[in-house]
Amino acid sequence: MNEVAEKIELKVEEGFDISLIPGDKLTLVWDQCEKFLEKSCKRSNGRVTTRDVFYDCLNNKASLWIIFDKSNLYITGCAITKINEYPTGKRMLNIDHVTGKKMDEWIDRIEVLYSWGKANNCKGIEGVGREGFWNWIKKREDWKKTSVFFEYEFEEKA
Repeated sequence: MNEVAEKIELKVEEGFDISLIPGDKLTLVWDQCEKFLEKSCKRSNGRVTTRDVFYDCLNNKASLWIIFDKSNLYITGCAITKINEYPTGKRMLNIDHVTGKKMDEWIDRIEVLYSWGKANNCKGIEGVGREGFWNWIKKREDWKKTSVFFEYEFEEKA
């Protein structure tokens, strides 16, 4: 019973990793992710709120991916994806939101979405984003900037 404890050296990994959060675990990370998503949802100009995103993830209409620092497990960003199936039958993995801090240090981790999309019979990845997002992906092979989404809203006349 009086054994000496063995000293264990823990090797702390550095860098960032990404993980898919199942709907039944959503509430464990939502508060941290919602803070990142608020800014992204505001840019939707009234199309989506963080509450909408939460319920889509909870009901498996969308997927939440967290990006975390492996050394301390702090969430530094997140992404929201959906699978779009078009009338032709073509399936595409749509990136609805990518947001967070230190993106230049972890943006390469989203390559796991390629595997996820392929495993779900998607033919590719798509997304509409602000012009600045192109800076994060323009060096990636085979990504093309095919359009930028612009909008004009009619003014409501009293």
